[in-house]
Amino acid sequence: MRNAISAIDRYYKLSKQSKDLIIHEFEEVRMKKGEVLIHENIRSPYLFFIEEGAVKNHYIDEKGNKKVVWFGFEGNICFSMNSYIDMNYIHETTELLEDSLFYRVKINHVKALFKDYCDWANWGRCFMESVFINTIHELDEFKSLTTKEKYIKLIEGNQNVKKRVPLKDIASYLGVSPVTISRLRKELNEL
Repeated sequence: MRNAISAIDRYYKLSKQSKDLIIHEFEEVRMKKGEVLIHENIRSPYLFFIEEGAVKNHYIDEKGNKKVVWFGFEGNICFSMNSYIDMNYIHETTELLEDSLFYRVKINHVKALFKDYCDWANWGRCFMESVFINTIHELDEFKSLTTKEKYIKLIEGNQNVKKRVPLKDIASYLGVSPVTISRLRKELNEL
């Protein structure tokens, strides 16, 4: 449970007593590579804390192509934005890149903690601010970079991507072909 607790601590330091309010509600979930954790257009009622494994978030574009938008690894939290903030227009699927272990907790339980405990309300605020800031930062930063610079930034920011994510998913995330990523890796002497 070390990585799940690390995920909680990343956003706001809570006392052991406060953490226990969520840990006692954790359910262990084990899934296999290729399975779908969160389905598009289905409101998942859970926050998933990644204890072991890797996931990707993707959507299908108007041409039927899978577009990867996020990778998650140990210590990350994945969830359906539609469920978390009650909206209907984010159409992403969370799929496992590896056999994985999660601890899940109902979003309603977490929101009740926000209502009843000030420290949990602070945690929730910091969590959503972090999600928002990371998304905006990534969108803004990637606008002006070349594909090579984007690739370098991606793998420098998280070595798990380089080691554990299939080439086709990295290419999809960067909006290029797998051949382009292969060429970049060869150019950077990564093969």
